[in-house]
Amino acid sequence: MALVHYNGHITKDQNMCSIYVSEISSYVRLNNYMTLAFLKRTILNLFTVSDGKSYTVDLCYRYPVTMNEFKICYRSMRIEDDNDVRSVIAYAKKYEADVQFEIMAFIREYNNDAPTNMIWELMEKELNDSLNIE
Repeated sequence: MALVHYNGHITKDQNMCSIYVSEISSYVRLNNYMTLAFLKRTILNLFTVSDGKSYTVDLCYRYPVTMNEFKICYRSMRIEDDNDVRSVIAYAKKYEADVQFEIMAFIREYNNDAPTNMIWELMEKELNDSLNIE
């Protein structure tokens, strides 16, 4: 299971760890055979209503980079293709006893003219280029 945050913000703390902040979140069940298209469709179904509009979603997930008894530090990475989906699921399974698998979903109305990396440029600006988003 992954906790999916919808249209929130990624902020950083004093240790440059990523923190997800969103008012709306939900759980989604993942499996090793999920494609990126299926994952996106599943998440869109969680958070959008059928109003006749087309939506698109950009995904990133956070992964632990350091863990000790007092703190877990995270970084964030984009989920861009099927290999990324399999990689993040495998990585999350490695840590599932210690940390919760979390995905941030940025959902917007589909627009052929809008560049797909628009949300990431905004996010980088918010973090002053200090958070490691690959």
